[in-house]
Parts: sequence; C-alpha cells; structure tokens
Amino acid sequence: MKFFNKIAKLLLTISFLSIVTISSAQEVAPANGDGKKLEKSLIDSGKFYFASKNYEAAIQQWSMALSMDPQNKEVEKYISDAKAKLEEKPEPSKDIPVTAQIQPKEVKEIVNILSMKDCINIAVKNHIPLQVASKSVKLAEMRVFEARRNMLPSATIAFEESSGKIQGRRYVGRKQYLEGQQPVFHGGELYFTMKQAETNLEVTRNDYERIKNELVLQVKKGYYTLGKARENLEMQKWLSQEVNRVWSMVSKQYDSGLTSKLELLNVSSQSSQVKYQLASADGDVSVAELILKQAMNVEPKERIDVKPDLEFKKIAVDFERALSAAYMNRPEVKINSLMIEYYNYGKKIARAKGWPKIDILGQWGLAKEEFVSEDRLGPTTPPNTFDNDEKLNQQWYAGIKGSMPFWGSTGEYSWTEENWVPVVSAFHGTEAVTSSYKLKVLDKLDYYSDNQLADVDYDRARQELCKAKMDITLEVKESCFNYEKALLQLDTATNKVKFQEKDLEVNRFKRQLDELPDSNIIESMIKLSQEKFGYLQAESDCYIAVASLNKAIGVENFYDPDKGDVVSGNETK
Repeated sequence: MKFFNKIAKLLLTISFLSIVTISSAQEVAPANGDGKKLEKSLIDSGKFYFASKNYEAAIQQWSMALSMDPQNKEVEKYISDAKAKLEEKPEPSKDIPVTAQIQPKEVKEIVNILSMKDCINIAVKNHIPLQVASKSVKLAEMRVFEARRNMLPSATIAFEESSGKIQGRRYVGRKQYLEGQQPVFHGGELYFTMKQAETNLEVTRNDYERIKNELVLQVKKGYYTLGKARENLEMQKWLSQEVNRVWSMVSKQYDSGLTSKLELLNVSSQSSQVKYQLASADGDVSVAELILKQAMNVEPKERIDVKPDLEFKKIAVDFERALSAAYMNRPEVKINSLMIEYYNYGKKIARAKGWPKIDILGQWGLAKEEFVSEDRLGPTTPPNTFDNDEKLNQQWYAGIKGSMPFWGSTGEYSWTEENWVPVVSAFHGTEAVTSSYKLKVLDKLDYYSDNQLADVDYDRARQELCKAKMDITLEVKESCFNYEKALLQLDTATNKVKFQEKDLEVNRFKRQLDELPDSNIIESMIKLSQEKFGYLQAESDCYIAVASLNKAIGVENFYDPDKGDVVSGNETK
C-alpha cells in the first residue's frame, strides 16, 4: 500500500506542474496559440535594440523569448553578449551642440591662430595704399617745412677764385662773401601758403585714417565670415558622423530583413545630402580664408586660423547719437571741411598776388684782384699767387626792390647802394647809388584766371562737403537698420533652434518606442543643423553690422559688442 501511495503522490505532482506550465505559456502566447511567431518577433525586436545599442531593452526582449523556449542556446548567447556590452563604458551623449565637440586630429603643419587685433595689425602693416598714404603724410610735412622756410631770409655763402691775362700780364683774384634776401611784404602770400600747407598736412593724415577705416571693416568682415564658416564646418562634420552611424545601422537592419528597402533608400538619400553639405561647408571655409588673406595682404599659401567668440551681446544703438558722432569723427567729413579751408587759403593767395611785393637784399664780403708781380718776386714764384703784404678788402652792397601788379601788367622799382674793391682794369674802387624803374606790359594776365579758379575750387569743396554729409547720413541710417534686422534674425534663429532641439528630443523618444523610423531622426538632425547655421549666420551679421556702423561713425570701437555698450571716451576723437 505504501508503494501505491507514493505512485499516486508522484502522479499528482506531475499533473500540477503540467497545469502551471500550460498556464504560463497561455499568458505569453497569443490567443491563437501561435507561440513560434511571437518568439521570433521577440528575438527580432531584441536584435533591433541591440543594433541600436539599447542593450537593456534587447535583454528584456530576449529574456521573454527564452522563457518561451528555455532550451534555445542561441537566445542565451544573445543575452550573454548584451550583458557584456552593458559592462563596457557608456558612450558620451550625442546631442548636437552649436559647435560640435570633435577631437582635433594630429596637426602636421603649423597654423597661426590669429585674433581680430592680430589680423588688423597685419593688414595695416601690409596694405600698400596705407603705405602710400603714410609717405604722403611725410611729403606734406616736408611741404610745411618748405613753406615756413620761405618766410625766413635766404642766404648764400660764396667763395670765388679767378685768374687770367690782361695786356699780356697775368692777374689773380679772390672773393668770399655772404649774400641774402628778406621778404618784407608780399600781401600775405607767404603766410597763406604756409597755412595752406599745414591744412594739406591735416588732409593727408585724415586720408590715412579714411583708408585704415575702410581696411578695418574689410578685415572684420573676412574675420567673422571665416569664423562662421569654421563653426559650420565642425557642425557638419559631427552631423556627417551621426548620419553615417545611423546609415550603417539601417543597412544592417535591411540585411537582416528588419526594415524596408524604402527606408534604406531614404536614409541613403539623406546621407548623400549631408555629404554635400559637408563638402559645401569645407569649400566655404576655403573661400572665406582666401578673402581674409586678401584683406590682410598675405600669401595665399600661408596657413592661418581664427577662433572668434560669436556669442553676441546686444548693444543699444541710437541713430541721432551715431550720426552726431559720425559728423565729428568721420575722416571724410574732416577731409572735406579741411578742403574748404584749403581752397579758402587758395583764394587768399590769389588775392595776395595783386598786392605790392617788397624785398630787402644785400651782400657783404672780402675781395681782391691784382697783377702777378713776377719781376719783383722772381721767375721762380708760382703763378696765381698773391703778394704776402696785401690783404683782402671789404666790399658790399645793399638795396630794396618792389613790384606792383595792375591791369595785367607789373611795375618794378629797385634802389641799391654798393661799394666794390678795385679790379685789374681799374685802379680805384667803385661806389654808386642806383635807382631802377621797369614796366612789364601784360605779363600778369593769369592773376584774373587764378582768382576765378580759386573761387571755383572753393565752391566745389563746399559742394563736396554737403554731399559727404548726405552720404554719411544715409550710410549711418542703413547701418542702424541693418543692425536692427540682424537682431531680429538672431532672435528668430534662437527660437527656431530651441524648437528643433525639442523636436529632435521628442522624435528620439518616439524612436525608442518604435513609433518613428530612423529617417525621421536624420531629418530632424538635418533641420536642427540648418537652423543652427542660421543662428551662426545671424550672429555673424550682427558683428558685421556693428563693424559697418563703427566704420560709418569713423571710430573703430565706438560700439563694442564684447562690452555691450558704447565705449567711453570715443564720442570725439
């Protein structure tokens, strides 16, 4: 009986275990009982999550499949591989930054990292028009010195020796004297000429600043354009890496029969688009670098790079304040104002030529001229020698001369008194007082044309000043307007970037739930990169707009984006 009781208990236990197993299978299997299809679906789903590097979800799917078939060694191996992957170090986050953080490759050639100030200094040093303007300044300084010198006395120091024969006898002579002339009155012509030269010096200095002002703007445009292109290239490199990774994953899924051919073709097309964007971004960098090199006037083969901080800080710009500063600081306004002054002096110089001119002149020196006394000194005496007992005698002359233009003619008068030493043809010195009168008929007809030309140049300078002020007003207005547009574009681009970042985050979450294909994720990343490029473009436009406004004002850093407000002390230059 005990034996039969044990057999009955064993049969009851087997029956209970069978009922529990059947109940568990019914919980996992579908209503139609097709367990094999469900098991295969769970295995394929696990493979997909494994390829997507979502190892925890893959283990969960495979564990459910293994519970349906505990003898499936292949699923056990899948679970073991997934657990091994989980033990490895996790990869860093793949969120797209504004500037992609890509590890730099090994640099094989030296690249000069230049700041904005470095680029401007190199450009100023190499710019040929600036070198010409600098030499023009030196020339104008020389002209000023010459004009000032003309107001002082002119002096001549002379040494003369002579020899010859007269009536068969040899003679020798020697003179040493100082001769000078001092303008007394020229109607102010010399003074106005000096003032005109000083005005011309200021014109050349402001012309130097004008050329430099334009050069600085070109360098800043090239600098910010190159910085924007560099940022975009780094972002496109990151995007290309991400898309290549997704394309490789989708290609494996297609080979495993987990995705459709349409999805594969769509991802392939998107990958080609990203490659095109990368090539275009690389070309933009090359072109922008060449433009900056041209502005700096450096060799195209020289390797340079820039690392600008494009985090723009908004500044308050007031049109009236900017226009007032432009009228005070702009080199073109100063040049045209100085040109009015220059031609005004020209008018005074032309008028001064109609006034009398009076000059004082004179000479003082020592001289001697005599026969060579060979009989008394002997035949061995060298010719052309003076007697030792003779000395040089004084001689001089002094005078005044004047001229007066009238009706296109010129009347001249001169008075001189002189005292000369004897010469070999005379035994006594000469003393004389001489008065001279001359009339030059119609030799100054250019006096009237010079006056007319001076009036024309003066009026033309006034017109140029009015035109310069109107042009500067328009330039300042356009620069302010362009800055306002750039700010609006920056705000719009910022909002678009935020929207696309949120959209990409939502699409990635949906992809984890297997509600979206991979092509939608790539499309979101492409849109995000495009909006971030628009953001970079807007920031670059803001910097360039401020640089253009500073150029219109005539002060390099009147508005400083790094400080976010007007630089103190630059209201007047």
